[in-house]
Amino acid sequence: MKQIIYATVCLVTILVGCNKNWDTHYGEEEGTVSSLNLLDYLKSQPQYSDFVAKLEEYDLAAELARDQNLTIWAVSNEKMGALNNLGEDTEFILRYHINSLIYDNTKLKSGLRVMTFNGKYLSINKDGGVVHVGDAAVVKGNQICQNGVVHEIDQLLTPDFSIYEYIEALGSDYSIIRDTILAMNDTIFDLENSIPIGVDPTGNTLYDSVYVITNPIFEKADIRSEFSEITMFLPSNHVIENCFNDLGLLYDQFGKEFLKEDSLVAFIWIKDAIFYKSLLDDVSGEDLTSVFGKLWKPSVQKVDPNFRRMSNGRIYEISKLKIPNNVHISMIKQLFHYWEFVPDDEKDLRFTLNNVKSIGPADDVTVTFPTIGVEITYRTLRIEGDLEDNKPTSIDYTPVMLERNSDGSTDYKVVEVPPGEYNLYMGFRATNHPFVNIYIDDKPVALNLNVEPATPWHFDRNTNTVPGTKYNGWGGLVGPVMLEGDDVRSFKIKVEFAGLGKGNVERLDLYHWALIPTQNNY
Repeated sequence: MKQIIYATVCLVTILVGCNKNWDTHYGEEEGTVSSLNLLDYLKSQPQYSDFVAKLEEYDLAAELARDQNLTIWAVSNEKMGALNNLGEDTEFILRYHINSLIYDNTKLKSGLRVMTFNGKYLSINKDGGVVHVGDAAVVKGNQICQNGVVHEIDQLLTPDFSIYEYIEALGSDYSIIRDTILAMNDTIFDLENSIPIGVDPTGNTLYDSVYVITNPIFEKADIRSEFSEITMFLPSNHVIENCFNDLGLLYDQFGKEFLKEDSLVAFIWIKDAIFYKSLLDDVSGEDLTSVFGKLWKPSVQKVDPNFRRMSNGRIYEISKLKIPNNVHISMIKQLFHYWEFVPDDEKDLRFTLNNVKSIGPADDVTVTFPTIGVEITYRTLRIEGDLEDNKPTSIDYTPVMLERNSDGSTDYKVVEVPPGEYNLYMGFRATNHPFVNIYIDDKPVALNLNVEPATPWHFDRNTNTVPGTKYNGWGGLVGPVMLEGDDVRSFKIKVEFAGLGKGNVERLDLYHWALIPTQNNY
């Protein structure tokens, strides 16, 4: 009798434990519980007969009766009628409705991704009390069976593209970014997965060869892998062309031709700035850094906040694209002697002179750079004052550039630059040059600056010159400047006599100015 009581207690304990585990596993969500396996359960439900028939037709039904835990996303007979109109491989579609492991209602959380039998991930989203699976909604969930769970959904599931597959399928409106990414592909022999099948007459192993596609992008953002979670910002041809047109107009405003090399620099930045190794929800807030280390500022770059879901991430459409100034602008530079091309009746509008006795261009030495086939005569804008009047000579100079007219004559144009932070460089005829004060838009940049040393101040023969020469450099660093505003704008440089060095004449010999964008200049 004691043994019977003991056995009864043990049995009750086991049953209670099982019930407790069952409740813990499946929670208290509404649903049904069946002792049948998944296949027999579905067969017992006439509303799923067409779904079961297709599983049997493609030899998938047996998977539901095996000793394994599965989740089945079933559709009613009424919804199965759409199968022939999906334009997809039927078996591939059916496999998308089966995944390993049991996902009852308690486990279906927003952001969950489950791998299906066709190798594609299925995205779960919970909105209020409704569970969305891909584009479908669960209408009858938690049909618990011996080896899994059935959730009825309101439509057949169609597999999402991976980001790579989506790029491959893009139409002509996206051909620029599509063709650029695909052109980086390389097909290589996969020795590890190729099967030896024999030996040729020379003793070399013959393989049932497997080839794989590689792409440098995959190293940082594997847009082919179903295990990745990538966000991509997608630019259309229209967006890219508008971006390049804006660059051309901008270059024209500060006197630089928009060359093929410039477009290449810009496009490399675009390619490197559009991939992010996470699923981004907020694309309009904080700054972002791409997988290739490029800074994306949502305050400047604009994207449609409604993303397109991918099997391995999401894609946002770019609506406006700007190449950062510090990426595409290497130097904005002009010469001071262009003053002479401004008509006399306009000079007072562009330049303000203080305590100046004389002003005009002055030629210095002529130098040849044989390695690049250039000969140049250094020409400065010379401004002289009266040392004895104790009033410093100065000029408020509006930077101008030259333009060639169709008749061959030369005209001038006021330089306009994008706002932001720059380093100001300048060059002088440094020999015996006095000290100077430099201002930008009336704000001091450098006071009592000694520009007499030939290095780096003599003309533009120093700092980042053409390699192997002393031609077309930046000159000497005056200091950082901030040009305020939202749009391209002109500015003024004030150069003021600040005392003698080794010389004995109150004379300013101004050669060039250059603005170099800092890393803060986006």
